[in-house]
Amino acid sequence: MNNNDMDNLIKQHYGFIIKSTSDVTGKYVSADSDLYLSIAMEAFQEAYHRYELDKGPFLPFAKLVIKSRLYNQLKKEQKDKQVASIDELEEQGIFLGEDPENDNPLKEEIIEWAKELQQFSITFEHLVESSPKHRDTRIRAIDISEKSSSDGEVTGFIYEKKRLPIRLISTKQNVTEKIIKGSKVFILSIIVVFYKKYEQLILWIKR
Repeated sequence: MNNNDMDNLIKQHYGFIIKSTSDVTGKYVSADSDLYLSIAMEAFQEAYHRYELDKGPFLPFAKLVIKSRLYNQLKKEQKDKQVASIDELEEQGIFLGEDPENDNPLKEEIIEWAKELQQFSITFEHLVESSPKHRDTRIRAIDISEKSSSDGEVTGFIYEKKRLPIRLISTKQNVTEKIIKGSKVFILSIIVVFYKKYEQLILWIKR
């Protein structure tokens, strides 16, 4: 098949390609300039060249290839987003030390941490926005987090209620509720680090 024939085939199935793209990404697809649509069209061509009759009808096969290529792109974007957020955390002074991209055990723990925080509806972007800006405040929040992580009553509440027991921590550690409220997202996030025993992350936090 020459280029003109392939172009005609794509035109004939343009609606199918756009719908397949939208189904995977959950986003509106622009016909003018859309990265996902470009990937989907390349995947459609790939599907045509790989297709054999024993694979069943062509279009379902093509949709599988399109989905696979788009999922790969979405995963890449998610990883890039996590790295960008990690960079922002370091800019905020939350973490000091080596680049996590060059430290595989640390990178793996960061990915696990991000997944763990999802149940509390916390993203790294949220963590950056909510983190203490002053070093002394940050150190105090880390200390509160570490102590709380070994308190079964506190961690039990956190994982059952999916939120920080501010009054309970205030009473147990003799700190004001105002201090805890001011860093509640950060404190909860760091409690998770200590509670889950992310050893590389703990070393990173304490640098």
